[in-house]
Amino acid sequence: MAPTLRCPGVVLVWLFAVVLSVGPVAEARTTLVKGEGGWSLQVDGRPHVAKGVTFSGSAGSAAYEQDCARLAALGVNTLRTWGVGPQTQPLLDAAHKHGLKVLVGLWMRHGQPGAEDDDSFDYLTDTAGMKKQREDTLESVRRYKDHPAVLAWGVGNEVILNSPNDAAKEAYARFLEGVVRDIKKVDDAHPVISVDAWVLAVKWWEKLVPSLDAYGLNVYGRGLQALPEALREEGATKPWLITEFGAQGEWDAPKDERGVPREPDDREKYAVIVDAWNTLLAPHVRAGDCLGLFVFNFSSTFDHTSLWLGMLSGKSTRPAWHAVREAYTGQKPQPPLPEVGALVVQGVKKETSGTWADVAFEVKDPQGRPLDISFAYNFRGAATRFERGEVIRLRATPGATPNSWRVKLPSVKGPIKLYGLAKDASGNLMTATTSVRTSSAP
Repeated sequence: MAPTLRCPGVVLVWLFAVVLSVGPVAEARTTLVKGEGGWSLQVDGRPHVAKGVTFSGSAGSAAYEQDCARLAALGVNTLRTWGVGPQTQPLLDAAHKHGLKVLVGLWMRHGQPGAEDDDSFDYLTDTAGMKKQREDTLESVRRYKDHPAVLAWGVGNEVILNSPNDAAKEAYARFLEGVVRDIKKVDDAHPVISVDAWVLAVKWWEKLVPSLDAYGLNVYGRGLQALPEALREEGATKPWLITEFGAQGEWDAPKDERGVPREPDDREKYAVIVDAWNTLLAPHVRAGDCLGLFVFNFSSTFDHTSLWLGMLSGKSTRPAWHAVREAYTGQKPQPPLPEVGALVVQGVKKETSGTWADVAFEVKDPQGRPLDISFAYNFRGAATRFERGEVIRLRATPGATPNSWRVKLPSVKGPIKLYGLAKDASGNLMTATTSVRTSSAP
């Protein structure tokens, strides 16, 4: 069964097509070296600090070469995936052509439905299921281990987080140790990393998975500054990578009076990435504790998660795109990005479904260029994962005064997140958000 590319709050379909590599290629060996200056990840003896992004692609494998070229121009040198399948080969080929390495994800099933997956697997009793996962994982390693774009293996993603109890966490950790050992028997040329949320898995890794070479930590927001101390408290003894990073996530954000998580504004989304790399992580990279960073996520979907955290939304670039470039190269956006202020629904806090509302949206272009203004909504009372992620465009007309609009509210009952969208002539998309609780349709 084709795996899916999972990420917080969304399941992105990771479609693959079996493709054989073109011509022989020379394997590149990755080693993890501990010296007086701490740990160093090295490729064929040369240090490699991951300046990375997580990767879903903009338009399938046909666009991988263009994607990799664009990312290389941002200063990115490493991609991270969540699972393998037929699209893995063309991605590795495109990455190698443009000088990028790939932390290749090896998906492990989750023990309960959660923020990023609806699976439910029993690591305590499902012997046949564990055997199949182990066999599938080793087959993937055998297939791709000799490709020169492979940097390391990333086994699992937030499985400890999505395990129902300590017994299940322990059972998974013991299973993981066996898988890691088997990977190393098949491939001694690439380190093996496991990935989980924050430091929740560290005590299990330290106690039960000694064969891991390094730890992958998914961390969001400015809580990153507390990470080194949290790792010390958990007794971490191995180097680590930040395997997902971005602005404070929906799962951590405080809620407004309508129960809708408050999304950080675009300026904060930009600043948190630049500060993470240049200020918070830089000392740990120099000390050899931190092996690199992966900003979430390179994908062209237009949905709740991409607008909150993504580098792209559709064909437009978001603040994270420009923040990645500044973090890895020092280059700021030119021309400057549009300046977006508050988004306010005028009048009462509860509006009638399907009616027109007066909306104030503060936005300007620093160079005075015209902006394409539009509006959309996300229904927060939705039942399914797809519905919770769906962002739908709304009809709107200019209001009587500058920065005012008439927006037709959707015919739904309950809380919605309202988006003000401003796109400039360079394809940069900036947003502001607020919430509205709609009553019954008229």
